[in-house]
Amino acid sequence: MNKQYTKTTNSLRDEKTSGFSSGTEIRPTICSICNPGSHCGVDAYVKNGRIINLYISNGVKTRDGEFMQSCSWSEMAPRVGEDKHPVWCRFIPEAHSMMVPFQIRSQKPYPIRAMLAFGLNHRMWPGSDFARESFKKLDFLVDVDLFMTDTAKLADVVLPACSSYERSELKFYPEKRILWTRPAIEPLGQSRSDADIIFDLAETLAPDDDLLRSGHEASVDWILKPSGFKVADLKQYPRGLVVKDVSIPPYRKYEKKGFKTPSGKMEFTSRVLVDYGLDSLPVYREPVLSPVSAPEKAKDFPLILTTGARLPFFIHSRAYRIPRLRRLQPDPMADLNPADARKRDLSQGDWALLSTSRGAVRVRANLTETVSPGVVNIYHGRPEADVNTLIDPDYRDPISGFPAFKSLLCEMKKTSDENKRRKLEHP
Repeated sequence: MNKQYTKTTNSLRDEKTSGFSSGTEIRPTICSICNPGSHCGVDAYVKNGRIINLYISNGVKTRDGEFMQSCSWSEMAPRVGEDKHPVWCRFIPEAHSMMVPFQIRSQKPYPIRAMLAFGLNHRMWPGSDFARESFKKLDFLVDVDLFMTDTAKLADVVLPACSSYERSELKFYPEKRILWTRPAIEPLGQSRSDADIIFDLAETLAPDDDLLRSGHEASVDWILKPSGFKVADLKQYPRGLVVKDVSIPPYRKYEKKGFKTPSGKMEFTSRVLVDYGLDSLPVYREPVLSPVSAPEKAKDFPLILTTGARLPFFIHSRAYRIPRLRRLQPDPMADLNPADARKRDLSQGDWALLSTSRGAVRVRANLTETVSPGVVNIYHGRPEADVNTLIDPDYRDPISGFPAFKSLLCEMKKTSDENKRRKLEHP
C-alpha cells in the first residue's frame, strides 16, 4: 500500500439518506474497535470518554486508568452488548465487539452511524459477510491501517498507520525498566502513529479536553506524574531507565486483600452468575452444534469443525499478503485425519469443499494425525477461503458472548473437476 491518505469513492451520506435533519441534536458516540481476533474488544464512550489504552505498568505508579476512562460508566450510554452479555460487561471494562454489527442494524439501544476504527478486520467476526454488510450500512467509516485491506476498502476515509519501527512507544518491562523507544526510520509517506492520529482528531472531537489537545507526549507525562518521570527524562536513556525503589505487585496478594469476588473469598459457586439467573456451578452442556445435540444436522455434516489455530509465519492473518511467506502455504488448507480422508477418497493436496449449513469454501486437504478422527481444523482469515462465512453471526456463548469457533458441524467432499485437472497438469 502506498502510504498516503486515501478517500474511497464513498462519501458521507447527505441529509436525506442519513436520517439526520437540519438542526437535529446528535448525541456524540465514539466507537473505537480493536481487532476481535486478538482481544474481542470494543470500547464505546460518550461525552469526554478517553478512547485509548496505551500502557501497562510494572509496579511504577501511573494514572493510566484515569486517562483511559475519565467518566464513570453511569455517565455514559449503555455499552454495546451490555443488554445481551451483562456478565462480560461486569468483568471487562469494554463493550462487546461481537454485538457491533447487530447494533448497527437494529439501531438499539441507540444508533451507531459513524465509526473510527484501528486495524478493523471484518473477517474476525462470525458470519464475516454479515459484519462486512453491517459496516457498509454506516453513514461514515474511518479506518486506520498499515495496509489497504479488504475492510479498509469499505471505509469512506482510510488513514495510513506507521509501524512500530516508525514511532515512539512507552514500554514497561518486568525488570523494573521503563523505555521510551526511538523509531528506526521516519514514517513512510504520509503514515502516522495511531496516537498522533487520535490526538489530532481530539482537536475537533474533544475541543474542551485540554489534556488530549496537549498532545501525545504531554498526555504521557500526565499519566506518569505519580512516578515522577517525564518523557524528556526517558529520552536520555535509549536502552531504558532502571527504576529503583519500586514495589512489584506482591505474590499471593489475596492473603491480605482477598479475591475480586463479591465475598472477597474463593467462591466455589459464582454469586455473580446467580445475580443474572445463571447456574452458579459449572454444568457441562453439549455445544448447540454437535453430533450429540444436533443428530439430524450431523447426518449431512458429520465432522466437527474447529478454527482459530495459528500458523506462526502468518501471525494470525497479518502476513497472508506477503509473497515470501505465502509461498510456505500458497493455498488454503484444512487438516483432517487420514481415516476421515480415506472415507472421502481424499489424498494429500486434493481440492475439496469444506461446507456447513451456512455455506462452503474451497480448500486443499492436509492429512495429519494431529487432529482426531471426526475433526477438521482450518486456519482463519484467508480471503479466498474465509471460514468465518460458514458460521452464523449469532452463534455465541450465552454468557461471555464469545463466538463458538471451536464447535461447528461440517463436511468435506472432493471437488473432482479440480483434481482431474491437477492430475493432467502434473502426471
